[in-house]
Amino acid sequence: MVLSYGLGVDSSGVLTRLLTQPDVRDFNLDELVVITAGTGHEWPKTLELASQNMLPLMASKGVRYIQVARRGPQEADGVDVTSDSKRPDALQLVGNWTLANEMLDGATVPQTCGDRICSQHFKAFALDTVIAAITQGQPYRHLMGYSVHEQKRATRDSLYNTGVRQGEYPLISWEWSRQDAHRLLENTFDTQWIKSACVYCPFALSTEAGKTATLEQFAADPNAGLLALAMEYTATCLNPTQGLIKGQRLLTLLRSSGEAGEVLTMFAEYLAAVPWAVYEVRRTLSPRVDGRFNYARSIQILHAGARTDMHKRLKTSAVALKTPVSVGDPRFPDDQHPRLWLRRRHPDPRNLPTQADAEHFITIAPATAVNKTGPGFHTAWASASQYKLAV
Repeated sequence: MVLSYGLGVDSSGVLTRLLTQPDVRDFNLDELVVITAGTGHEWPKTLELASQNMLPLMASKGVRYIQVARRGPQEADGVDVTSDSKRPDALQLVGNWTLANEMLDGATVPQTCGDRICSQHFKAFALDTVIAAITQGQPYRHLMGYSVHEQKRATRDSLYNTGVRQGEYPLISWEWSRQDAHRLLENTFDTQWIKSACVYCPFALSTEAGKTATLEQFAADPNAGLLALAMEYTATCLNPTQGLIKGQRLLTLLRSSGEAGEVLTMFAEYLAAVPWAVYEVRRTLSPRVDGRFNYARSIQILHAGARTDMHKRLKTSAVALKTPVSVGDPRFPDDQHPRLWLRRRHPDPRNLPTQADAEHFITIAPATAVNKTGPGFHTAWASASQYKLAV
């Protein structure tokens, strides 16, 4: 019996009820293994709630609790079990390779659309690796914290069932909503639980209530806000579409809030202190039969050094290439990054021809991203190079 424990309201509600109400379970607690896969940057409040409440509860029941994190950027690097105990007394969820490492390395941010790669890379992979090790090919039941309003997620998860793995969804079986889980946690621990999320999670910024809560948490923990801004800034330098908020930048939200002075001061100091680089960015998008697009990208560092020197390098390149440096992107009113555009992609990708389209520019940004070329880039770039839109 395995429970994926994400520290948030739903899975905390499941675990609390299983541990405190024996009549709702059909197994002994010595058969249960609770596993948490860490991304590396949970909200401090979430960690505090789990540390002060869930860890003592698990320890009092002698439940085996495993904490795991990725060891490196490749799956071949494996995972690190940071803790494995029936008397857990501390959360140890920051491994050698965090989600922030991956995002900064690739100059990107987590996405609210698509396949939720961040969850696949840092939770599903790590969990599956540990589960395979402890079950040794034997059949097991996998408990997941989907609420009664998340039937679609449960149905999607059930597609991963095999002759060995059987997914189960206690909250759905109990007909419990998140509010029911909230109520149990409040009654049990006399505290208000919060939703589990990374400090730079775009889902938390997708609603007005989420934005308000995020600003409050940044005020309490300015370092979290600094990490989110640093991640977004480099990502938007290298790709104007990569903001943490749809249609808006987190930086713009913080500047307009009037409540983020400390975070913004720290961010300005960060930009002044870190090394910068001149980047050459090439990106392709290839139409798919389902109407969506495959994207591929190549990032190359041309120069690295102080911020002012990189500005000079960009201007020198503009003179050599006889192309002016433009500031900002008209598609995004709050974009103020300087770029030397060598090729722009089609303004409406739905009208693309059958080949790939592409964009190509040189820009400057904090030197957190590394040289990286996607596996399908060269083929897509060769196809896109068969035609060229006006710069």
